[in-house]
Formats: sequence, C-alpha cells, structure tokens
Amino acid sequence: MDYETVLEEQLEATELSELEDSLADAAQQSGVLEELSVEDLVHRLLNGQQILDSDQILENLKNLFLLEVRSSLMLGCEILAVCILIGMLTSFSDSFGKRTVSSLGTVICSCVIIALCMGNFYQSYEYCQDALGTMAHSMEILLPVMIPLLVAMGGISSGSILDPAVAGAVTGFSALMEHIVLPLVFLSAVFTMINSITEKDYVKKLAGFLRKGTIFLTGLAVTVFTGIAAIQGMVTKAADGILINTTKYSLDNFVPIVGGFAADSLDMVISCVGLIKNAIGVAGILLILALLVIPVLKILAVAVIYKITAIAAEPVASKNISDSLNELGTAAITMTVVLAIGALMFLIFIAIIMGMGGGGRWN
Repeated sequence: MDYETVLEEQLEATELSELEDSLADAAQQSGVLEELSVEDLVHRLLNGQQILDSDQILENLKNLFLLEVRSSLMLGCEILAVCILIGMLTSFSDSFGKRTVSSLGTVICSCVIIALCMGNFYQSYEYCQDALGTMAHSMEILLPVMIPLLVAMGGISSGSILDPAVAGAVTGFSALMEHIVLPLVFLSAVFTMINSITEKDYVKKLAGFLRKGTIFLTGLAVTVFTGIAAIQGMVTKAADGILINTTKYSLDNFVPIVGGFAADSLDMVISCVGLIKNAIGVAGILLILALLVIPVLKILAVAVIYKITAIAAEPVASKNISDSLNELGTAAITMTVVLAIGALMFLIFIAIIMGMGGGGRWN
C-alpha cells in the first residue's frame, strides 16, 4: 500500500461536492483566485508545488480595485455637482440678500446629497451582510468535512469538543455581526449625514462613538470566540496524542508478526488523512479570502470616492457637508475593518483545526 493509493481512497470516501461547488463559484465571482479542486491542492501539497501565483493575484486585485473605483466615480461626480450648486446658491444669497430662498435651496440640495450617499452606503451595508452570511455558510460546509477527518486521525476528544464549540461560535458571531455591529455602523452613517443639514454638530460625537464601539465589540468577540476554541483544542490535543500513540504502541508490541507493519500502515493512513484535512483547510482559507475580496474592494473604492469628494467639495460647499462626506468615508472603512476581522476569525478557526490531529508522532 503506497501513499497515492491511500490518498485516492480517502478522497473518494470524503464528501467534497458541496465544497468543490462553493470553491468554483467563489473563484468565478471574485475573478482573483484561480479555480482549484481539493484533489489539485492535495497533489500540490504532496509534491511541494506552488499553490497560487502571487504576481497574478496582485495584478487581478489591482485591476479589480481600479474597476470598482471607476464604477463609483459617477457617485462622486453627482455629489460634487450638487455641492457646486449649494456653493452657487450661497454666493447668490450673499450678493442679492435673499437668504431665506437660498437657505431653503441649500437644505433641498443637502437632502439630495443625503439620498445619494445613503442609497450607496446601504448597498455597501448589504454587501457586508451578504459576505458575512456567505462566509458563515462556508464554515458550515467546511466543519462537517474537517471534523470527521480530525476524528479519523485520532482526534476524538478534539473533534467532539471543537465541533459544537466552533459551530456555536460561527453562528453566534455571524448573528452578532449581522444584527448588532453592522447596523450600528449604518446608524452612525445616518447620524453623520443628518448632521450635515444642521449648522451645529449635534450627533457627530455619537456617530464617532458608535463606529469605535463596533470595532471594539468585534475585536472582543473575535478574542473570546477564538480564545475558547484555541484553549479547548490545546487541552484535548494531549489526550488525543496519548490515545493514538498508545494504539500504535499496542499494535507494534502486542500483535505478533504483523504488529509492526500494522503500526506503520496506521501511521501512513493518519498522515494521508492529515494531508487531506490540511488541503481542505487550505481550500477553506482560499474560499474565505475569495468571498472577502469583492466586498472589501467595493467598499474601499466607495470610501476612496467619499474621501476625494470631501476634499473637492470643501472649497465650494459648507463645512458640515464636506466633513460629513469625509466621516462617511471613515464609516465605510470601518465597515471594511469589521468584515475583515470577521473573516480573520473564520481563518483562525480553520487554522486551529488544521493544526490538530493525532496529537503527536510516535517512533
């Protein structure tokens, strides 16, 4: 029995169709990562080949970001045109003394800017929610594949504890992000735009507090969830190591004639299962990154447009509008950070499971 035969048998016995479909869809939608199957990853890892072309990925990321900036440029032009109109109304009121008419026109133009910005920001908000939901669903696909492989490697204690722990953490974190954190970021953007109508800063500090609070809450949730999973994994790894090493020792010393061969065969099977598990883990990492790249680039492109428009609008519009556009760009960046931290937690979970199994080697 050789490695290739064992690998093929284990790959055929593992249900990978749903994961393969998710990988293909994510690669096609992102346009950044090449489409790879789990079997391709296994053979590349086994042969020490390069998994991805980093130069091509960077080129694809640059082209995709520039494309998103160009598609968001129309929004900046529309906002800037309204800001110029506000500047003209203010200039006419100073010249002809009709301040009431000018003030009414300024308020109407400010409401137009708010409608443009909030419509676009709501799309970014939905991108984030959809991306987090899709990443959580991807973890729900990965766990039923990786945990049984972990158990097959002798990680019985790890699998029995990590499965409910990670599944509960993924569900809880996804619910926290979708129903509390992201709505708070969106609410801070609403407060920021409302503040642009008024002469004074009524809710500017509240909007800033909500944004900083969402980052703190996200970081705290990631620390708690990953910390619990990591500690449980370290505690159970020792027990799993004792179990698998005892099994191999018993086969080698208490089974006559074929005991040594059986122990070596068991060691080879465990190594092959471990290779498949790690290849699936790499596939999961690529899947999460592919799902992350599109919404991050879209929202960053919008944030860049908001920031540039705020700079361009400063000489022609009121200070409140310019500051609000700048704060809206900051809110978009905050949403990107929240999404990236959420993806980081999923990647940490995958890395924890990849680093476990067998508990140790016995010679």
